[in-house]
Amino acid sequence: MASSFVELSERNLSIADAVGKMADEIGATAAQVARNWVRQRGVIPIIGARKVSQVKDNLACLSFTLTEAHMQRLHGVSQIDLGFLHAFLAREGVRQFVYGGMFERIDNHRSHLAL
Repeated sequence: MASSFVELSERNLSIADAVGKMADEIGATAAQVARNWVRQRGVIPIIGARKVSQVKDNLACLSFTLTEAHMQRLHGVSQIDLGFLHAFLAREGVRQFVYGGMFERIDNHRSHLAL
């Protein structure tokens, strides 16, 4: 059933591999690392369980903190390629043209979302 929701792409497999390797390094499960990763990025993970052992496993993600190096590694492997238009608009010359030389004076209220 889950296979209809998740595409087993090379990218997804490399993310899962990185999470699994990190879990082995720090002595946690891959699920605990994944929950901690999203939790440390400001998202409250929703946990679901049918057994007490599953609740305990879910909550064990609170017993450790991923280092900045861990977070950067996971961010690097999972970063989405935004493609041509984004890269084109990020170029200094294009940005200066589009914003009439005023880009630096614009208050970016979204800057806190960047990692």
